[in-house]
Amino acid sequence: MPRVIFNADDFGASPGINRAVISAFRDGVLNSASLIMNASHTEEAIRLARENPGLRIGVHLNLTRQRGQKALADPAAMPLLAEGGGRLRHGFSGLFLLSLFRRGELRRQAEIEMRAQVEKAVASGIRPTHLDSHRHVHMIPALFETARSVSADYGIPRLRNVNEDFFSTWRVSPVLPALLNAGILKHLVLKTLSRLNRCGGDAYFYSIVHTTRLFGRNVRLIRVPGRFRAVELCFHPSIAAEDRKAWEESFSDYLLASPDRQREYEALLDKELPERIRLERG
Repeated sequence: MPRVIFNADDFGASPGINRAVISAFRDGVLNSASLIMNASHTEEAIRLARENPGLRIGVHLNLTRQRGQKALADPAAMPLLAEGGGRLRHGFSGLFLLSLFRRGELRRQAEIEMRAQVEKAVASGIRPTHLDSHRHVHMIPALFETARSVSADYGIPRLRNVNEDFFSTWRVSPVLPALLNAGILKHLVLKTLSRLNRCGGDAYFYSIVHTTRLFGRNVRLIRVPGRFRAVELCFHPSIAAEDRKAWEESFSDYLLASPDRQREYEALLDKELPERIRLERG
């Protein structure tokens, strides 16, 4: 069996996410979380991470426009990425276009912000076990090269590679809902970028076809191609009641009103979840 990584993205984005991460770690199967370093509830997440040293913590690089959130580095040093007040300018598509037409400058400026975010984690007493990104923007080839360099410089063992095999997922779970949920389109884009990045690695990433919907039939059985030594299941859990009580403008960008986040949290409390992962033979 491969080593199984049950990871929660967006740690630090809201009180509901922070509570869900710690609850799923203490009472469920969660063993890893990706911490956003420039979110409105990052400081609470850092404190919780220190109080729960068994939880592996990575840096969830945030280079995209989110309401109420700002870059950590000096915006004057990276005008392609941030406005004068520090607010990040672009979404995934904007960064992708910059990677085509301003590749060198994008890499230089993105590295400044990536390092600032990793440095904050390290300065807070966290030794990152992995590196990934909000909205998977690090899969854009120019940014992947930069993230790989930053990861090596800080001795971060694992850089997420979005390499899910569509047919392995299709054989054991319904994919029509994924078509309606844009999961198949997202898979096509990110898998293409993964091939362009020519990144092998021994970790399989399961989550894109059924993105943000890892519960019910979508986790009843999970097949992992036999060549991988580890598999990462990426969840986006939250406790809805906590977020409703503390609602902020930025929460809308994380889709915290969606009931799917609550259902993903509940899925992580199922102690039988690891038993549903199977290696494919041949």
